[in-house]
Amino acid sequence: MTKKDAPHPPEIDYLRGRVAYLEAANHWHHYAMDVLASMTSIFGDHRHNRDTQTILKYAHDCVKRVLPFEDAGYYTVDDDSNFNLTYRQPGCTDADLEAAVERLIEEGTFAWAINQNHPVCLSAGDHHTPDAHLVLHVISTRTRIRGMFVGRIHGTDLRIGESGLKVLSIVLFNTAYALESAALYTLREQQHQTLRKITQRQSRELIHQHSHDTLTGLPNRVLFNDRLSQLMQRRGAPDAHIAVILMDLDHFKRVNDSLGHRAGDLLIRRLAGEMRSTLLSAEVARRYHLDVANVTLSRLGGDEFGIILDNVASLDLVARFVQQLIESISREHEVMDHQVFITCSAGISIHPFDGDDTDTLVKNADAAMYEAKQRGRNLYQFYTQDLNSQTYRHLVLENQLVKALARDEFDIHYQPQISLRTGRVEALEALVRWHHPEKGLQSPARFIPIAEDTGIIEGLGLWVLKRVCEDVHRLRDAGIESPRMAINLSARQFRQANLVEKYIAILKEHDVSPCAIELELTESTIMQDIHVAVDMFRQLHQLGFRLAVDDFGTGYSSLNNLKHFPIHTLKIDRSFVSDTPHDRDDTAIVTAIVAMAKGLGLEVVAEGVENEEQLAFLKQLDCEFIQGYYFSKPLPFNDLCQYLKAYS
Repeated sequence: MTKKDAPHPPEIDYLRGRVAYLEAANHWHHYAMDVLASMTSIFGDHRHNRDTQTILKYAHDCVKRVLPFEDAGYYTVDDDSNFNLTYRQPGCTDADLEAAVERLIEEGTFAWAINQNHPVCLSAGDHHTPDAHLVLHVISTRTRIRGMFVGRIHGTDLRIGESGLKVLSIVLFNTAYALESAALYTLREQQHQTLRKITQRQSRELIHQHSHDTLTGLPNRVLFNDRLSQLMQRRGAPDAHIAVILMDLDHFKRVNDSLGHRAGDLLIRRLAGEMRSTLLSAEVARRYHLDVANVTLSRLGGDEFGIILDNVASLDLVARFVQQLIESISREHEVMDHQVFITCSAGISIHPFDGDDTDTLVKNADAAMYEAKQRGRNLYQFYTQDLNSQTYRHLVLENQLVKALARDEFDIHYQPQISLRTGRVEALEALVRWHHPEKGLQSPARFIPIAEDTGIIEGLGLWVLKRVCEDVHRLRDAGIESPRMAINLSARQFRQANLVEKYIAILKEHDVSPCAIELELTESTIMQDIHVAVDMFRQLHQLGFRLAVDDFGTGYSSLNNLKHFPIHTLKIDRSFVSDTPHDRDDTAIVTAIVAMAKGLGLEVVAEGVENEEQLAFLKQLDCEFIQGYYFSKPLPFNDLCQYLKAYS
């Protein structure tokens, strides 16, 4: 036996075995560390969404490197807490693994394994391969179960794989957190998508609200101006013009004042629908040579509508088209069980004749519309160069009128009403005058319509009543018995909120009885809304006011309507008196009015009497009272005192 073949001492063999074991352990340690380092792939790139299949695939790539599973499956938990096979080891398609899991579920072992925080090794129950084992391991974070791993592996003694099972636990523990992260990421993405959809929808709604009217759904002023600007920029043929039409409802405020804003909104919405239907009508398009694509209807605000007609070849067709629109709107409308008669006025400007930009065209159409209202309303007007100066003068006058009341520039002139039976002054009509600081005394015909349109008339009307009450006391202080005072009420005053309460308060303040005041309303004013007018007249009558219908014969009222009003006096409009007795028609009208008034037990005042022939004719009819320049023009207070003393 050589030295080389001599047996080693036991210590040497032990040391060699120990070295081999440590080298194997070190090798396994490095291998396990490599596997654990590769687990970063389970979590994937944080910039991209990771689905469950991808996470489980990378997890299994790590698992199979440390344990040689023949088959493996990953069960995940759905929203209903059911376990479903989500990922299967590639190449394994038989049903043995799933059957084994079903058996474990029935036995309750599966549920027991879920509650273990370590690998559970069980016999596979396969008679052909008795050394086969099932390894179960819950996939969970510290707070939530995400699933279950089930793998089949050969080997009667799994102690050799204890290190592998530890690595398995680490891999599946990280897999659970990867699934948790993916679920949260998916939830965040879903929330972001939902938020994005909501934001996009709200953005569309905001854009629509910015460019459309919320009440009617029509384009608003912003979109109207934008559309007009675009059309002017790409105008085609030189003879193809653009028409800008502004339409405004006449006296629309009375609908809101009498029936409420809800009724006004209903009427606006209905008219918008009717106008849209008219503009989309094939018959209208054919008749006026319109292309629906070249028509824009907008609500510009309040009761004002705007229409753009592109590629207009004939101004005559535009005029006829606008006239039809006015006629279709100007009729009686039923609103909340009330009949309301509505008319409208329109102004028209034409590009390029009346302006080269949006603001100018709209401004000129608006000036034309105002002119239409000044000419009596319920008609249209084309813009002309002269309208600009008129509009400017109106604006200046309006601004001056606002300041006039504060500066005490108004005065009252009184025109007597004479009794033909006694020759005495029975009443005085109070007529407001404006002492313009530059233009002198202004007639009511010049500033009252502006005061009516702007609302100044409401404050001016209260000032008139106060001044009349003061003049009643001034007459008494001068030793003159004050006749009855007649005060005009305009349409806007008649609809003024708390009018009755305000009038009564003024009379109490000045110690004047309501029976000393006669309130005059034009026939056309009370015919605008019969029911409201009747209620108001009854309130005023019960308080003691005398009531008169002014300009009778011009408002087309019927006797059936007239009989409902508790009135005392009819005033025949001067337009009927001026040509009597020579004009046969006016003579017949005045005769009929006087006879009708006597039949109803009403007093009659004939306005505008200026000569002997008119006076003789009215005496023949036995008309009680006359008013006009034949006896006296409207007088300032000092002249009135002298006049009353002469007739006392």
